[in-house]
Amino acid sequence: MAKSSLKTGRETYAAEFVKADYDRAVFTDNPYIDSLITSLTALSANVWAIQRRMKIVEILLEKNGAVTRDMIEQYQPTAEEAALWRKERNSFVAEVNDPFKEVGDLPYAASIDVPHPGVKKAL
Repeated sequence: MAKSSLKTGRETYAAEFVKADYDRAVFTDNPYIDSLITSLTALSANVWAIQRRMKIVEILLEKNGAVTRDMIEQYQPTAEEAALWRKERNSFVAEVNDPFKEVGDLPYAASIDVPHPGVKKAL
């Protein structure tokens, strides 16, 4: 169990950091796609963290009229808030990642009928 600096008294757990070669690993046949997915994952995690923090700020403003950094850091969501946020987070993750489940097989705009004779249809 790790010692927490939070005043909540809740237990936290951590493992020692183990250096690995994940930064050199290739998961798809294209390392650029791997980098894109890694960047998207990092960006998504940060966006969700900001959204969650904003929810906390809004709750504290409604309750107290003012907010301090310490109030935000110490805030513990109610069971109902935690359940709602989990549902919202899962929806956000699905929105960001579900397009990777769909593999396209039609070149962009190939199905569009272009009426202008000077414009060639995509093949």
